[in-house]
Amino acid sequence: MAEREADAVRSSIGRRSWAQRSLLLVNVALIAVCLGLAGLLEVSWRKASSVTRVQLAASLTPPAVDDSGARVINVLLVGSDSSAGLDLSSSVQIGRNGERNGDVIIIAHLDEREGTAALLSIPRDLWVTIAQSKREAKINSAFATGGPAGLIDTIEQNLGIPINYYVNVDFAGFEGLVDAVGSVEVYFPEPARDWNPEKRATQTGFEMLEAGCQALDAPTALAYVRSRYYQTLVDGTWRTDPRSDLGRIRRQQDFLQRLAARAIDLGVRNPFVLRDLIDASLQNVSIDQDLTPQLLLDLGRVYGAFEPGALDAYTFPTRSAMIGSTSALLPLDDDAKPIIEYFKGAPASDPVTVGLEVRHGRSEADLADLVITDLTAEGYEVEARTGIDLDPGITVLHGPDGASAAQGVARALREAARMRVSIREVPEDSTPALTGRNIQVLIGAVDLVIPEFPIDDAVPDNPEPEEPVPAEAVDPTADGANGDGNSPSPEAAPADDPSACS
Repeated sequence: MAEREADAVRSSIGRRSWAQRSLLLVNVALIAVCLGLAGLLEVSWRKASSVTRVQLAASLTPPAVDDSGARVINVLLVGSDSSAGLDLSSSVQIGRNGERNGDVIIIAHLDEREGTAALLSIPRDLWVTIAQSKREAKINSAFATGGPAGLIDTIEQNLGIPINYYVNVDFAGFEGLVDAVGSVEVYFPEPARDWNPEKRATQTGFEMLEAGCQALDAPTALAYVRSRYYQTLVDGTWRTDPRSDLGRIRRQQDFLQRLAARAIDLGVRNPFVLRDLIDASLQNVSIDQDLTPQLLLDLGRVYGAFEPGALDAYTFPTRSAMIGSTSALLPLDDDAKPIIEYFKGAPASDPVTVGLEVRHGRSEADLADLVITDLTAEGYEVEARTGIDLDPGITVLHGPDGASAAQGVARALREAARMRVSIREVPEDSTPALTGRNIQVLIGAVDLVIPEFPIDDAVPDNPEPEEPVPAEAVDPTADGANGDGNSPSPEAAPADDPSACS
């Protein structure tokens, strides 16, 4: 046994192992399990029994195919907001007694057929019918009242997405993973903080008074990813992110990708970091009875060459609404349909996973008909709008989540219609918004002469998108530059290049 462990440690120094790359697959919970349990297969089988198991056979849906290399699986990842296990001095402990609620809900989708991986964040305020009842409420209450089984049943019944496996990690488990890598760098364009203007108090304790690339330790990272009342200091005034939980989801997705990249970089060079990550993985994590070490081993082999930038992250499309006196998020069923088809098992390359609208100028009806015919022949369902004056050329537009879907549409146009196509990202607050895998094709005046150069070289599949401009709302309750009068309000430091953040 000792010799086998030594061989595994030696092999981890000189190459990027599949166990380390498994970090890339999902959020912090699956990072913990894939790295921890899969890593244990190389280091020591005997520790696997220490992971807490949850019996969920009655709620989980078995994968349609169980052959390695052909599986399509969904793992429900729950970050529960239990403060048990944290230091008593942690800001999270304020007013708490170790409650356990569903604070973060993510579905990790792994398609071994195409080697793709994606995350679907479900806002905790999504208004649904709670399984096993006729009661309507926010989806996080399904976990609070029915536990993992209640949440799984609620997701499957409301969204139609099958859940095959389950992973849960709490606050202490998250902090342990960040501790194992030391810190994670995050870029802040302006000073930022967590501040609830109604209560005139912070909810998580997060405060970053310097702009630029900042290294977040474990407690600061936890406070950052939990912040729903996120403010930035712009021109001397604290401004509240109006997206609330949706803005928090964006920050969580960015942080988790940074955490994965950091862990892999360190783990490749330092087997002691790998050991610390494994130890962190085994604490404060629970999984279902069928998520076996062998399955994780198989996943690690399939995703051995996976890179962080290839991980697609989606947020379930919603709109704000008041249900009585309760502020909630209602699902946008039409916008969500392409994502649901993807997470139900259709390959990312399948046109059914893309919502497509073609808009064309008044004088471009003939060209629009040609484009629609070509896209329909490729399998896309196309909605057309006419009578709109547009800039010259053919442009494929996507929102923050839709880059990979937009590239597929552009590729289909280049190959089928042999047209020059550009791709552009639109801001998250654009009207109408482009959510998830919903794409627009804009057609202005176009020179129909077929170019002599290869179509694949006309415009790259991944051109630099225009920088999205996030919506900001001024907090009307703020008291001048200081907001609450207690926190200092420094001038925003010159922002570093975001790409400098590791």
